[in-house]
Amino acid sequence: MTKKSILILFTAAGLILAVILGVYFYRSNLGPTKDDVTALIQSFIENIAAGDTDAARALMTADTRVFLRDPQTLLGETIYRNLKLRSVDSIFTEGGGNYAADVILTMPDTLKITAKAGLLFGEKVAAEGPADDPDQAIAEIYGEILARDDIPMIDSYCVIRIAMQDGKLLIRGDETLQKTLEGNINTF
Repeated sequence: MTKKSILILFTAAGLILAVILGVYFYRSNLGPTKDDVTALIQSFIENIAAGDTDAARALMTADTRVFLRDPQTLLGETIYRNLKLRSVDSIFTEGGGNYAADVILTMPDTLKITAKAGLLFGEKVAAEGPADDPDQAIAEIYGEILARDDIPMIDSYCVIRIAMQDGKLLIRGDETLQKTLEGNINTF
């Protein structure tokens, strides 16, 4: 081999190595892939729906786990049990290893459920007079509505924040996510 051939060979090898390293460093600075984010959120939602809030909390940053509460009512349990991930649409970089994902969740429509319960309670009071224990009466009505197979469902948009900590993707809980997971009950 001539010196010129060796020089061309080393130049070509150097260019190939530079391209490989360039692609690697470019890709490593882009953040998590949509598939990785979707898998994290899917696992988080599946754990909640299965009633394993401890496993769901393990997928959250330690300082934000308080934003995932255990359900305290039959309505809360029903919301969690019927929660499903419909889609992860976009992922945005917020800086500092933090990201935000536009997410659509399918969940029970608490507005329709609450309206139906109020209507049925009003009808019961009109037909039977005031209940001795109104809290018990409304709880029974909720129980009847939530026992049905045709609970009204809705697609709910939310932003789920994500952090990259020690090379691991984690959900960053906040009040907005908490309200969404609880059916946005306090918004009406």
